[in-house]
Amino acid sequence: MSFIKKTTAIICCIFTVVTFTNNVFSQTETQTQPKTDTNSNQHPIDSRPKLVIGIVVDQMRYDYLYRFYNQYSENGFKRLLNDGFSCENTHYNYTPTNTAPGHASIFTGTTPTNHGIINNNWYSRAENRIFYCTEDKNVQGLGTGNPEDKNGKMSPRNLKTSTITDELRLATNQKAKVIGISIKDRSAILPAGHIPNGAYWHDASSGKMISSTYYFDKLPEWVNDFNDKKLPDTYIKKGWELLLPLASYTASLPDENNYEAMPTKDKKATFPYFIDKYDGAKKYRQFPYTALANSFLKDFAQEAILKEELGKDKITDFLTLSFSATDYVGHRYGIYSVEVQDTYLRLDRELAAFFEFLDTTIGEGEYTLFLTADHAGAPTPSHLHDLQFDADYFEWDSMKVELNTFLEENYGKGEFVTYLSDQDVFLNRELIIQKKISLEEIQQKTRDFLLTQKGISQAITSTELSKQIQRTGFMQLVQNGFNPKLSPDVAFLFQSGYMDSYYKKGGTAHGTPYTYDTQVPLLFFGKNISKGNTHRRVEITDIAATLASLLHLQQPSGCIGNPIIEIFE
Repeated sequence: MSFIKKTTAIICCIFTVVTFTNNVFSQTETQTQPKTDTNSNQHPIDSRPKLVIGIVVDQMRYDYLYRFYNQYSENGFKRLLNDGFSCENTHYNYTPTNTAPGHASIFTGTTPTNHGIINNNWYSRAENRIFYCTEDKNVQGLGTGNPEDKNGKMSPRNLKTSTITDELRLATNQKAKVIGISIKDRSAILPAGHIPNGAYWHDASSGKMISSTYYFDKLPEWVNDFNDKKLPDTYIKKGWELLLPLASYTASLPDENNYEAMPTKDKKATFPYFIDKYDGAKKYRQFPYTALANSFLKDFAQEAILKEELGKDKITDFLTLSFSATDYVGHRYGIYSVEVQDTYLRLDRELAAFFEFLDTTIGEGEYTLFLTADHAGAPTPSHLHDLQFDADYFEWDSMKVELNTFLEENYGKGEFVTYLSDQDVFLNRELIIQKKISLEEIQQKTRDFLLTQKGISQAITSTELSKQIQRTGFMQLVQNGFNPKLSPDVAFLFQSGYMDSYYKKGGTAHGTPYTYDTQVPLLFFGKNISKGNTHRRVEITDIAATLASLLHLQQPSGCIGNPIIEIFE
């Protein structure tokens, strides 16, 4: 073959390889990018849904989707699973896994390190007291009867980064309407962000839905009208009975067992639950511990959509809706109880009714929603112990005394331990300075002591977290939940199966980095959402990033998540 022919053949081969490679990369890129509207004349904002609904089911474990699947209706959870997109391997990427940081992380797209909601409560060094996540002394309650009632003195001021709901309001010159609703104040306030049209929560003293002067000077008339109906009284009088015959329940434990807390001194943890015999605030305090509270919240959400005219114009609105009764029931009765199963079967029916309401009011295919949880829930240690697991309870008070005694043996007399609870140790900084003790050294001594205690698996000091980046394992989750200004001197982790001694009387808790607390459902449904699922790992901080892409918004200010591109049509 001549030189020219050989050269031509080589060039042809190179061109063929380059063309094939480019095609492969082009196809791969096309498969991994969100699909775009083929109508070039349509502005991307025009593809936004009329309404976005962010549903959080407090303490919902991932396996509840499938453990109770056969008894779900066709139009509740099954509708989301069959016609929406399910992220089957969704986890929290920090600890502690509790309600306030969970709701904040979902809607900010970041972890407590950045958004500053490090727990439901934490010890404030500046004020030398326990601090509540949404407390605000500068506002007054609305609807409480007493404006100074602490149940109403709440706001989002402690949240340090923006939310996806904030970004929607900012992008539309605050023309988009944002409403936050829950039984719990923190679960309504934190998702709604800093500049919503309102946030509403249940007052355990009166049974009413209330708010604060952070949002407006007085409650909207429609809220007063709703409260005048006294729907909690109607539900309370009706009572909580089983939805199905007891024999059809598949819960691991019988209705009466040794692992549930007693609802009251004179009532066994068995169906039915009638709380109408209690007077005044006591019945309203018991109300969230029944599945009926979810029905009440759904009623209020539908009223909010109608009266606030959400989804009625071309500007996308946002409703955040957090069902709290699932958490109350889980805490009291445990994850394998008949009470938990009945709560989810009833919630499934309420969701089906709510989706039908949205189809009629907003229009089928005109809204987008997601459903997830703020954390999951652990098995009850006494139950695990009886099954021969290594599981037990912690006594905070005795451990605090023992730790302080240990530190006194090393540094002399004094109250060195200011606060010990919830896997946190706060040391007395003033005393440490007064005695001229190295903070790093006493933190290390504290850590070393904790690691000698049964049921504590790991411990780390704030100095270590500040100096060294934890890149793997559970310590990475601790660091993602660590805020240098607010967090404890030493953080420690329970061994799997261990829990606060408060739950010795029955029920369960959460808050650890173990998968029984971190793995939650994540379902997307509605406009611009494809059908299907993914089993790749998704983190809770990806939700806000996904919504930002879906709505063509700037991501929240502290967002560290990535869009879940598989969900896009």
